[in-house]
Amino acid sequence: MTVGKQYCSVCGKEKEQVHIKYAEIDAFIECECERNLRLQKEKADKEYAVKTAIELRNKSSHLSVLGCNASFEKAIIDKYNEVAVRGGKFLLNRLLTGFNEEKKNSLVLQGNRGSGKTYIACSVINDFNAQNPISDMRIKQILKERDNFYSKDEFSPVKSPCKFITEMDLYALYYENYNYCKTNGPLDEFKKAEKLLVIDDVGSSNYEKQRVHSMYLNIVDYRYSQGLPMMLTTNLTKKELSDYLGDRVFDRLNACSYFIDLTSPESRRKTDA
Repeated sequence: MTVGKQYCSVCGKEKEQVHIKYAEIDAFIECECERNLRLQKEKADKEYAVKTAIELRNKSSHLSVLGCNASFEKAIIDKYNEVAVRGGKFLLNRLLTGFNEEKKNSLVLQGNRGSGKTYIACSVINDFNAQNPISDMRIKQILKERDNFYSKDEFSPVKSPCKFITEMDLYALYYENYNYCKTNGPLDEFKKAEKLLVIDDVGSSNYEKQRVHSMYLNIVDYRYSQGLPMMLTTNLTKKELSDYLGDRVFDRLNACSYFIDLTSPESRRKTDA
């Protein structure tokens, strides 16, 4: 079947026509400038979809706005936080590639306020969400929803297997909102996070000791028994942390975690043996 002439929408040149014998039709070859324009659009669309997917993953991880901006690429490394940054990068690499049955898969960052513990913890999650591959199906879904004029708040969620929560929010969730009769209650999103659970500011609040012990035993014991990584940040020394969490919890944490003490010029701290 013969068709009329076609012209490039960019340069206006007449397109080359070819005959497809098995289909008995004539077709036009895409002009080079049209092809380049199409490839540029496809690249821009993919970059938009990937960026959006990462934002949705960070939302699923419950990172704050500041937490979403944390990254090891932006981290300012000095002699006080160098070991902690290396530890965070090690954990990130293992989350992406696997732990190879290593006994220690968790990290506890200790140090005074302002030493960068939370920044490093957020960097692990944020960089994981950015580096973990995004499926073509998810990219197509995001572009489809964008083309249908969805706002980003209406986009289908992109779940992240890494979760971030402060101790204060965890305590409220555990004792105020959690229904012990439900196996898939709101606490399980954090307790059973597939890759990593970050608990920030452990020991920063004055809670009743037995309630703290019970909460952490429930969460830490589950993740320890399932071999699921954890990351805790705290101002407490190892001795103080042991008293705060209770011996049973601390023993499990000590068995599966590397402890790293961040120090600063303003507040040098001795690491407990």
